[in-house]
Amino acid sequence: MPEYQPIEGGGSLVVAYRIADKNVLIVGGGNVASQRIKSAKIADAKITVVAPAQGLNDEVQYRINTNEVVWIDRPFQDADLDNADMVLTALDDHEESLRIGHLCRERRIPVNVADVPPMCDFYFMSQHRDGPVQIAVSTNGKGPKLANMIRTIVSEALPSNIGMVVKYMGELRAKVREWEPAIENSEKRMGWVTRLCEQWGLQQMDRLTTIQDYEAFYTKLRPYFEKNEIPSIDDVLAPISSSSSTKQPSIALIGAGPGDPELITVKAQRYLKEADLVISDRLIPQPMLDLVEGELRIARKTQGKSDPAQDELLEWCLEGLNKGQRVVRLKIGDPLVFGRGGEEILWFREKGYEPELVPGISSAFSGPMAAGIPVTMRGVSDQVIVTTGRGTKGSMPDLPDYGSSRTLVVLMGVGRASDLKTILVDQKHYPQECPIAWIENANCPQERVIVGTVANMDTLVQEQSIVAPAVLVVGNTVCALSK
Repeated sequence: MPEYQPIEGGGSLVVAYRIADKNVLIVGGGNVASQRIKSAKIADAKITVVAPAQGLNDEVQYRINTNEVVWIDRPFQDADLDNADMVLTALDDHEESLRIGHLCRERRIPVNVADVPPMCDFYFMSQHRDGPVQIAVSTNGKGPKLANMIRTIVSEALPSNIGMVVKYMGELRAKVREWEPAIENSEKRMGWVTRLCEQWGLQQMDRLTTIQDYEAFYTKLRPYFEKNEIPSIDDVLAPISSSSSTKQPSIALIGAGPGDPELITVKAQRYLKEADLVISDRLIPQPMLDLVEGELRIARKTQGKSDPAQDELLEWCLEGLNKGQRVVRLKIGDPLVFGRGGEEILWFREKGYEPELVPGISSAFSGPMAAGIPVTMRGVSDQVIVTTGRGTKGSMPDLPDYGSSRTLVVLMGVGRASDLKTILVDQKHYPQECPIAWIENANCPQERVIVGTVANMDTLVQEQSIVAPAVLVVGNTVCALSK
């Protein structure tokens, strides 16, 4: 006899339970009840809420006022179970919840007793809903918060319009069945749809974003099925993919954070993999760029000519958009923290494109944290000011006056250390002994932290060969955790 893998028990039977038009009784009117109403209403159940008026929260009251549920204004009575197909208790009274649970067991009515897992015939899972798509995560009552976290990771990894993709593919299956209704051809017909899904893939389906796209696809397929022919998948996919991709160009401004690929968002990572064209800042480390699967262009090294370099990056983006591509503008740190992100948004708007913004971690905060420097700390610093060492058209920044309980963070200042020191000492009254730290390549394997004082902040750059990207932190918090 063959051996099979052992079956691990202790789980639940995960099913999609259809309760449309069934009678669901919810006992209680608080926050849990409002959650249960939404879950049951999604499934088109007939809902009755039993709870005194003083126990209703605002959302439950709203559902009552809009006639989404039937309300009985009193505590639970045993006779309320007479017509119930399912019971959901949402009471603070633990003993009464248990009693209702036992009554349901006696009558063989499926019941969920809030916060009492052993008394539940089923659990409510953490759900993601997008049209016909429902994704549910269960920890079998062990960790509801962890279920929420897992659900978030899964949902963010999906194409942004997965619900519409599934809806339209469902319509395609229906049309294929309409064109080829013979039962003896069902296996051939549905096998073709299965191969289509597998070969096309979710990301390609994601490119068909309107019903018009799918109608064009239906029109292309119909003659084959009317002639009782199964079309080649390669023949029908290539023109659809190329034509649809020209309809929906997009631009996303993505923050690469400090450079560690593990510190970007799940959404940013997905966009980098899906993009047709990625236009990247020059200082972004290679491990981050390795995530790119499409075409990659990196800013050229133009010493002292940042404005022409910026113009070239934007023109590269526009070139891709005019080709109908999905373009990602990959920027170090956070695009809207001294990254010219605001300027780029306005530039793209003038060209008729609205960028999607995907935030990144700014080195203004991740750099000091990596170096063990709290930019604020009770009793040491109650405010933090973030500025740049290079203002508009190369101007010097307007630095703040010295304050013993203030932390100053300067981005892009390594090339102007001497000028910054002069301003801090001569104009802003910073003591020579005020602590400073240079954090080079923050959060990257080659990270360095060089600590000194205002007196030697410029000579450290020369002596230690500090290069960009480097963050300068000035203030008493530099030494707050090292004393």
